[in-house]
Amino acid sequence: MSAATAPRVAAALRVCRALRARRAASRPARALVVAAAGKPPLVKVCGVTSVADCALAVEKGADFIGMILWPKSKRSIDFALAREIAARAKEGGATPVGVFVDESMDAIVSACKDVGIDHAQLHGDGARASLKDLPMSIKAIWVVNADADGVIVTPLPGDEDALMKQRTDAMGANPVTAAVDFVKGPRRVVDWILVDGVVAGSGETYDWTNLKPPKGASRKGWLLAGGLDPENVAEAVAVCAPTGVDVASGVTDNSGVAKDASKVEAFIANAKK
Repeated sequence: MSAATAPRVAAALRVCRALRARRAASRPARALVVAAAGKPPLVKVCGVTSVADCALAVEKGADFIGMILWPKSKRSIDFALAREIAARAKEGGATPVGVFVDESMDAIVSACKDVGIDHAQLHGDGARASLKDLPMSIKAIWVVNADADGVIVTPLPGDEDALMKQRTDAMGANPVTAAVDFVKGPRRVVDWILVDGVVAGSGETYDWTNLKPPKGASRKGWLLAGGLDPENVAEAVAVCAPTGVDVASGVTDNSGVAKDASKVEAFIANAKK
């Protein structure tokens, strides 16, 4: 190497080292990535019927507060009370969720606006059918049911025959514009998938060991529900590794409606330990 080129080579090496250091600094440490992947599951306490029960759940660490706005449920509440519960949930840092079963898109949008929430749980066929027309401003939780053997028996969002036929027809008719048309078409994106038993809210369990988690079917992950209680939630989390867990009947008192403070505290602690 000549004396003339040595300074240029040295400068180039310094630049390369600086670029490598910058790239390394921009990557998260492996420990941070592992810690994020192993963080405890989120907890959704559903069927909340009072501000006091909401406050209890939030104070104990609940991440979501579910309110049943479908009038035929024994745990349903009116919009006025739902507004109060939603406000208390948000005050405590939790996300309030409205649960719908057979309501239309218009009814769901109106209810969310009235109550002051932006998360809708689509629990029945009617509510799920509204997904295609729901505005993206409403975060959707799509509920699927698993039978006693842990086999999911409800179509995942976008798996409906009509939507699949529409996609196939579009691809065959004009492959160049099919992808754009599909994106611009009816909404298929949900934020969460919630896996429940066949009879939602019954407290009946199913075979978690045989459950195939619906990974990749939603933007943020999936929630496990169905017969969870303070005694079995830790095992369920260990077996299924869900993004979150959902409980209603498993933390009620003898009325089957109001929440039991000790059960709520134990459930959340055991889920997150």
